[in-house]
Amino acid sequence: MTQSGSFGVNSTRTYTSSYPGGLPAKPLDVGSDKRGEWLFVSASVAIAQYAFVGITGSGVAAELTTTTYASSASIGVAQVAFASGEYGWVWVGGAGGGGTGVGIKGKVAANYAAFAQMNTTATAGVVDDAATKLLGGVVGLTTDGGSGSSVELQSSGTIIKVTA
Repeated sequence: MTQSGSFGVNSTRTYTSSYPGGLPAKPLDVGSDKRGEWLFVSASVAIAQYAFVGITGSGVAAELTTTTYASSASIGVAQVAFASGEYGWVWVGGAGGGGTGVGIKGKVAANYAAFAQMNTTATAGVVDDAATKLLGGVVGLTTDGGSGSSVELQSSGTIIKVTA
């Protein structure tokens, strides 16, 4: 991933290949805004809003699981739902990205503890604090009260795979 400019990052929408005037970026382009860094991807399957995604070396994203972790070149978090075949921006962290009140969120399992390390789960797109495949550079800012919904995220750098 190389920083290529902001590209007018719009994390609230997705694009089809027939978007008038063409796509705003190409897969694997990196953009940034005050909330952090973003990677432009294409969805190989439907992706839920706030789902953690694994991204291939060619910029194809799918909801992350413990099983798909090893084949993911990058990790991101969708801030909008994608239909299969759509393109859009996913948040990949960045130094000081996200934070309280910024609106960057990620799906967590029920009872995730605030500021705990994030790990993959068998549930597509959802992370937890139980040790499986560790993600680095990102934490949830609040405890999930048992609903298994989404929490605000903050990054200390680009979200990375820590466990081999």
